[in-house]
Amino acid sequence: MSKEQFRAQPEAFWGTLHAEGYSGYDIMEYAQTKRWQAIPDWGKEGWNLGEWPLAIVFFRSQAGCYEVAQYVEGDIEVYACPSPEIRDRIVDEIAFDDWKARGESWVAGMESIEQAQEILGPYKR
Repeated sequence: MSKEQFRAQPEAFWGTLHAEGYSGYDIMEYAQTKRWQAIPDWGKEGWNLGEWPLAIVFFRSQAGCYEVAQYVEGDIEVYACPSPEIRDRIVDEIAFDDWKARGESWVAGMESIEQAQEILGPYKR
């Protein structure tokens, strides 16, 4: 599965808020008025998803569509998925790539997302 097949056009507010100087926390607050929820934790142990307020992952569900938005310092990527399982696989990829880039210990020695399957998925409190 390629996440690119689910890429969607972001709503205009994502770019507008950043261009007007809003911080990541302000963007989180405004996105909530559009029914987007910031997701703080991911994976088996509930590790940080993103680096708030600079990198934030959002979810929104509406009319059978499960959306993911990845905000990174003003850049936005949005994905529209037909199921929560596909949405979660996209977030697995986002999380794994981010954790590898930051050198997090829980992904040390793992070279691919396939090696990390046991530790990925939504955090269940």
